[in-house]
Amino acid sequence: MRLGRSACLPIAALGVLACTTLAAAEQPALIERPTQQSKAELLRVLGEAFNGRPVTIAEDALTRDSVLVIERRQLRGLEGDPAGGRVLEAPEQFRLVLRDARCELVRSSDQRRWMLTETNCVPKPL
Repeated sequence: MRLGRSACLPIAALGVLACTTLAAAEQPALIERPTQQSKAELLRVLGEAFNGRPVTIAEDALTRDSVLVIERRQLRGLEGDPAGGRVLEAPEQFRLVLRDARCELVRSSDQRRWMLTETNCVPKPL
């Protein structure tokens, strides 16, 4: 059986609606009222993302912007110059999102997600 062009239009409209609904379930977020527990959780998750290497973040990380960029620390030589020349690794970018009322940290490079259970998140204002 062959569908006419008019029969395909409602199907295409449903597909667009479904994609819009899925995208609407996730929105940029900010940490509301950070606590020692929420900062410790964020550091633990970032440490896991960097295979156990320690990470340093600002006290107000993810409280004003939903994106966090982490650069790898450069090793320094005896005279303070970068050891081994240039750093070729790109910084890692993370996004804080609310997804189905859950606070999640998403690594942009591979879309890996970590749920933050000790962190109170709110939608980022437009």
